[in-house]
Amino acid sequence: MWQTLKIEWMKVKNYRTFWILLIITIVSIPAFNYSIYDFGNNSFPKVRGQSLFGSPFAFPDVWPMVTWVSSLLFIIPAILIITLTTNEFTYRTHRQNIIDGWSRKQFIYVKIFEVLLLSILTTLVVFLTCLFFGSVLNKAPDGVSIFKNIQYLFYYFVQMLSYSSIAFLLSMFIRRAGLSMGIFFIYMVMEQFIVALMRNKYHQDWVNYLPEEVNDKLIPSVFERLVTSPDAKKNWENHIPIFLGLAALYLIIYYVVTTWRFRKADL
Repeated sequence: MWQTLKIEWMKVKNYRTFWILLIITIVSIPAFNYSIYDFGNNSFPKVRGQSLFGSPFAFPDVWPMVTWVSSLLFIIPAILIITLTTNEFTYRTHRQNIIDGWSRKQFIYVKIFEVLLLSILTTLVVFLTCLFFGSVLNKAPDGVSIFKNIQYLFYYFVQMLSYSSIAFLLSMFIRRAGLSMGIFFIYMVMEQFIVALMRNKYHQDWVNYLPEEVNDKLIPSVFERLVTSPDAKKNWENHIPIFLGLAALYLIIYYVVTTWRFRKADL
């Protein structure tokens, strides 16, 4: 496994597009959060120096706030995964790896590790961003634990792993970067359209368990949290194990299908 990872590193270490996309992924998270923070801090009326909407970037609210804002950027790591995966087919490096002695299973496992590693990296950046906003820009109220609501960080990791895995699945099937990105974006938009239509017009609840919607349910938007009643919040908390379980099930399906596809497809 270590040898295959070294070969993967050789593929990307001098690849400029990889580094550009990686830097954009890392920088965009704190930058986008700071933009939202600055806008909220300067655009809404204040009473005795405090915003009418409270301090969403202070502990403990910083965890759900930053993870939700950061989740809006899921398209950037997805593009990086699509680029890295489709390059294997564009430059025939996947074929060369097999000729050099890799098994097809080894190739898939290395690519899955890349998806996992990127999800861990973005989660780490979100963690540091939360600490920055909560500790540097905002003073935590006395007696408030900075780790309250930290479970949202795990929800964010599950989200990023799921979105990146969908991107990986499409890349392995389509094998072309532009088309994969286009279908990925269309799928995300179409599922949201179906969810809105079926839920609002036909009052169907099964759409809450579609792949993208399961991820979105893990971290409700800041606006949704403001208007959610205590009973609705309790109901959401009770459904978290279901959403996590379905997210795990979808991940298993993605990787089983992807592995099957690559093992059966022509090189």
